[in-house]
Amino acid sequence: MCVILSAVVAGACSKNNSNPATPTCTVTAASPSSSSFGPEGGSGTVAVTGGTGCSWTAASNASFITISQGSTGSGNGSTQFTVAANTTTADRSGTIAVAGSTFTITQRATATVNPVTIGAPTASSPIGGTTITGSRPTLVVNNAAITGTPGTVTYRFEVSDQSAFPADPARTFSVDGVAQGSGTTSGVIPRDLGPSVLWYWHARATNGTVTGAYSATETFRTASTCNYVLSATSFNANSSGDNLAVTVTTDSACAWTAVSNVSFITVTAGASGSGNGTVSFTVAGSAGSARTGTLTIAGQTVTVTQGASGLVVGFNMIDNGRGPQVVTECQVRSTSTPTLPSTCTLQSTSFPLGTTGITDYSWTVSYDAPFTKTLTQSGTSPTMTVSETCGQNPNTPTGQPIELRVTLQVTANTGEVVTVRSGSGSQPPLTLRMFTCGF
Repeated sequence: MCVILSAVVAGACSKNNSNPATPTCTVTAASPSSSSFGPEGGSGTVAVTGGTGCSWTAASNASFITISQGSTGSGNGSTQFTVAANTTTADRSGTIAVAGSTFTITQRATATVNPVTIGAPTASSPIGGTTITGSRPTLVVNNAAITGTPGTVTYRFEVSDQSAFPADPARTFSVDGVAQGSGTTSGVIPRDLGPSVLWYWHARATNGTVTGAYSATETFRTASTCNYVLSATSFNANSSGDNLAVTVTTDSACAWTAVSNVSFITVTAGASGSGNGTVSFTVAGSAGSARTGTLTIAGQTVTVTQGASGLVVGFNMIDNGRGPQVVTECQVRSTSTPTLPSTCTLQSTSFPLGTTGITDYSWTVSYDAPFTKTLTQSGTSPTMTVSETCGQNPNTPTGQPIELRVTLQVTANTGEVVTVRSGSGSQPPLTLRMFTCGF
């Protein structure tokens, strides 16, 4: 019994021999060398400390963060990661897990940049070919439209006697670097511009990096220094009327004009010109007392004196269908059945002065109904009648007015001739009013 027990005990004792315990691994990840990045991106490193044989891993949970080296390791080591450029306008963040530790990586958005643009300024003055008084005009533009933050803006002004602005210092002049003003900017060309020249100008703006387009080209003219010599500045005209002329002498580039300042003097040729030229004008016959009138030629006053006439000349009109009163309109309408012509009477109011006598009345009457009709009468009769029937073209039920053109020329026994016209001088305009028959 005792032998068997010993064997059992001995066997039991041999089964109590056990293996030693497996060692415990400790792995630690340090903070990333950089956890905040700009929009351009970059890279960082995470150091790992661990016992020999202790393995670890690294992974990214964000698409813009990449584990570039050290995604696995054992013992001491490191993980490297890269952050891609952020091309969006929003900040972003992601995490990486290294050796059991999680780290947050942040990245700023791309900064919003407002580009600078500079438009063309607008010419303000002088414009439209206006004539300036000085030789160094002040050129003014409305400022160019600008976006962004341009910094210092300056303007360049150019003036030339040619619209193409050739790169010729004898033809094109400029002033540059003019600081932008408030609303408008002004520049003065630093040299005298020649007289009697049509000048072209434009301007543009720049901040040194961005340069805008030139403004639309505008024009101005420098004042003339021309001298004008007239052949005469005073005339005595015949009382019966006269045809007269004045010659103008000046340089070929010098322009001039001629205008009458009274109704009885009419410029018939040479109303404008350049250089040497002639101004022709007529003086209507005087209808009575002496009179004086003027013309302005090349800026100078020309005086015309007309002596008294031996005749006072004029006329009026009577509409026979409406009574004996003086009118300026004669109505052509149905007067009976069958329709008979309407009659308008023109009567001279002329009379002689002193011992002068009237020997002839010459009438000329014309109107358009529809083609031009001209009637004439000459002799000793101081009256003339004009007859027309209704329904002539043009006509309306209410009456269509057409111009009645009347000229009366009166001749005196002294040979003096005086002419007056409807709608000229003291003579009022005259009208025929054409009615449709039956109205």
